[in-house]
Formats: sequence, structure tokens, C-alpha cells
Amino acid sequence: MTIHSPARHTPFTPRTVAALTGILLVGAFLRLHALDSESAWLDEAFAIRIARGGLDEIFLETRLDVHPPLYYIVLSGWLALTGGSVWSARLLSVVFSLMTLVATHVVGTRLAGRTAGLAAASLLAVSVFQIEFAQEARMYAQLTLLATLSMYGFIRLFDRPHPGWFITYTVATSLMTWTHVYAAFIIAAQALVVGIDLLWRRRGALETTGCWIAAQSLVFAAFLWWLPVFTWQVSLVQTRFWIAEPPPFGFLTAFRTYAGSPALLRILLGLAALGLWRVSRPRAEASSPRPAWLFLLPWLAAPIAIPFALSFVGSPIFLPKYTIAASVPFALLAAAGIAALPGAWLRLAVLTVTVIVSTTSLPRLYDVQTKDGWRQAVPIVERLAGPDDAVVVYPYFNTLAYDLYRQRTDLQVRAFPLFTAPPPADGWSVTYSRATANRDRIWFVALRADPTVEVAIEPLREHFDLVDEYLEQQIVIYHFVRRR
Repeated sequence: MTIHSPARHTPFTPRTVAALTGILLVGAFLRLHALDSESAWLDEAFAIRIARGGLDEIFLETRLDVHPPLYYIVLSGWLALTGGSVWSARLLSVVFSLMTLVATHVVGTRLAGRTAGLAAASLLAVSVFQIEFAQEARMYAQLTLLATLSMYGFIRLFDRPHPGWFITYTVATSLMTWTHVYAAFIIAAQALVVGIDLLWRRRGALETTGCWIAAQSLVFAAFLWWLPVFTWQVSLVQTRFWIAEPPPFGFLTAFRTYAGSPALLRILLGLAALGLWRVSRPRAEASSPRPAWLFLLPWLAAPIAIPFALSFVGSPIFLPKYTIAASVPFALLAAAGIAALPGAWLRLAVLTVTVIVSTTSLPRLYDVQTKDGWRQAVPIVERLAGPDDAVVVYPYFNTLAYDLYRQRTDLQVRAFPLFTAPPPADGWSVTYSRATANRDRIWFVALRADPTVEVAIEPLREHFDLVDEYLEQQIVIYHFVRRR
């Protein structure tokens, strides 16, 4: 067996620290640029509102949601320190995303050497996909970081069972399970690694397998308090959920999403194929006694393949953004491909070209407004509405985003239920009367893309005249006046 020098595999040498610092500065600039250029959309407004409400509201609201409460708890403490603005809420995701760059470098160095570690951090630093969710006040950046830390603890625990790595892995994995339900698929990837290792190494794998099972027992015990809520949420998803069934080859959309453009996808797939060849062979640059593919392939495949397959046997649950943790091993394989190239100058040239191609998608990220424009729409209503007017927000859950930008307290802001069949128990007529508070002037606010909007406002036309209509960044505002 080859004995490797620890210094050779240390992820932080003076040169790598300098390079990683440059990568972090670039990553920070790209993530902070235009951080507050768009309004908070519905999911961000939900996160900010319940985080502002404290622990009681967090646990109450997340029981009715589909995600565990840890991100909202962290966000609540963060907002208490930094202020309650949308910018500060998104800044937390920026911090998590930058920490992921460091964690990715460390994992890459462990599995494929320092060149691969720095290259992977570089690819993620300029990734449009990573930047997009680093600029969103949601749990995806936190999930990515914790999944990477969980996998690193898992790799180190497998290399050499040690109390420190046992604790690191257990804590990171427990926090991951309390962040997002897709954490289950990271654990499934680790279980696959354990199974392959047992079949491959047999006696030599028993000690590490026992450590992993013991750690999983603690992870399960830590999650036990939330388990009844989780099982209820799973049953709820199976009866009604909004995600559409993916097409037969819909799993490929995950890779297209990670890349951000067809040109970059072709480059990354070619590099990843070369990287897979490289990590399948023993390399002096790697310090793990097990081949890197044993960890990278399940880590990449399980968060994509398992929910994709489950979407055909139950309620669809596959969304590319939910698989964000798998984008890290994809970058690591591409980085290993770069490290496999002969000559430092060729490796630098290929990495530079890849980074340049990646950044060509950035103008679209910054310039194209994709989030609903509540920050622009709410002031229009508040500027034009009189004190006796009623503001009807459709459907009811959009009041979360409306209230985030609301300034006036003298306006009647009413939530209207989703217009679906069958009608409410007391009928649509009573529902409309309650929503409009019997006012003569109504401002009906909704998302333009909602196909039920036209149906929902049709009963208003029986007693009201539409006198004005405003469209502001995907938000439509109808001004109705009662017919005399």
C-alpha cells in the first residue's frame, strides 16, 4: 500500500489559500451583485414572515408545509442580528454558498487532489445555478453546504473511523435532515456506498459500516421528534401536490440546470467523463484509500434518480432545484477531468475557457426579472387606493408577499380563496361579499400567469365595472367600481 505524505494532501497551503481567497472574492462579488434587484417572491416572503414571527410561528407554519424547520430557525436568528430586510435574508444564503465553495475544495482535495479541489470551487463560484440560489432566501444553499459537509464527514469516517469524524458526520447529517426532505437521498447515497464497500471489501468494511450504522442511529434519534410531522406531510403530498409528473427523460433537466447553458453542459459532460476515468484509477494525488468514484457516483446519482423514479409510483416530487446537493459531485467530476489533463498550462486554459463560458449566462440572471414584482405592485395600489377601498389579494397565500411590502394600515386587505370546484360551503356569493367587505371600489391583485384569475374575477363583473388594469412585473391589478 502506498503511504501518502499528509502535507501533500492538506487542502490549505499558502498557495491554495491564496487561490481559494481569489475564488471566494469572485464568488462573493457575483453573489452580492444585484442581490436586492428583484422583489421577494411568495416562498421568500413565507420564509421571512415566519422567521420574523419567532419559534412558535416557525413550528406552527412548518407543520403545514413540506420542509423541516431548521432553515427558518437559523434565518430567524440571522434576521435578529442583521435586520429584517429581504437583502439581509438573502445574505444568509450567500454566506452558506461561499462556505460551500470552501467545503467543495476540501472534499475535492481529499478525493482527487488540490488541483481538482480548486477547480471544483472555481466552477461552483461562477455557476449560474449556484448563484441563483445563493441570492434566494430559501434553504437550498444551506442544504448544499450541509450535504457537502455530511459527505466529507462520511468520507473521513470511512477512511479511518475516529471519534472526531464520527461527531462531524453525525452533526452535519442531523442538521441536513432538519433542513430539507431531499436529505434522505444523500443518506441513501451513503447507504449505497456502504453496500458496495461491504460487497467489495467484506471483512475490511465491517468496522466502518458499524460506525456508519451507529451514526445513523443517532441521526434518526435526532429526527424522531419531527418524524410524526414528516410522515403526515408525506401522506399529504401523496394526496395533493403541485409538481407535475416529469417526462420519461426528465432527469436530464437536472444536468442542464446545473450547467445553465447547452454549450457549458457539453463542456462539463466531457470533462466529467474524463474525470470519471481519472477517479476510477489509483492516483497519488488522492489521500482516500477508497477510489473517489465510490463516493462521487452515488452522491451524484441518488438525489436525482431516486426522487425521479418515485415520481412515477406516487405523487411527483422531482424538481431540479431540489437536487442542488448533486451539483457538487457533478462539479467535482468535471474538476477531476481538468486535473487529468497533461500540463499545468493546459489545465489552466481549459478551466479558464469553462469559467468564461459559464459567465456568459450571468447577464440573463441579473438582467431578466423572473421573480414576481410585489415590491413594485404594492406601492401602485397604495398610491391609488382610497381609505374606503378594499384590496383583494388572490389567492389567499399571496397576502404573504403583499404584506411584506405593505405600508398603509388604513386599507382593507382581504385574502380570497383559490377559485376551484367545488365552491366553498357557503357559496361564492357570500365569499365575494366577505372578501370585498361590501366596498364600492375594489383592487383585485393576482399573478398574471395564474390560469384561474379570469374565472375568479368573472362574478365581480356582475356587479362591478372594470375601470382600470395595471401590470407590473407579472402582477396584475384590476380596479373595479360598483355599478350603480
